[in-house]
Amino acid sequence: MRNLILILSVFLCTSAYSQTSKTALDTLEIHYQQCLSNSHQMYNCAVIYYKQLDSLLHNTLQHLYSSLNPGRQQQLQAEQSAWEEKKEEYFKKIDERVEKMHKRTMEGLDDDMISTDNKASFIKQRLATLLNI
Repeated sequence: MRNLILILSVFLCTSAYSQTSKTALDTLEIHYQQCLSNSHQMYNCAVIYYKQLDSLLHNTLQHLYSSLNPGRQQQLQAEQSAWEEKKEEYFKKIDERVEKMHKRTMEGLDDDMISTDNKASFIKQRLATLLNI
């Protein structure tokens, strides 16, 4: 009976955290869109959004690692390592494209903004996947 109560409480806490994180993700998206629509400094909006998503990803992973059993922790760690490799490869390609574009455009911040936005989207997709665990 105690084990059932413990399992149920862990499930409820994880479910509550997941819902809170989804709400936080939605809120970050809303703030980002508002910043883009109200600002002439779109690159700064994208950088802030990227950093906030990266922080939320880190916090979400920490919570998941602490709430999963050891077998599932190892599985998540392997999945995360594979995702990190894909992320590095994707970000490298984006950075190479931006570097080429800087040579052709006068205003490099537009290219940097788009690059940062693409990187943020990549992180957001990972967060969405993790929050459905």
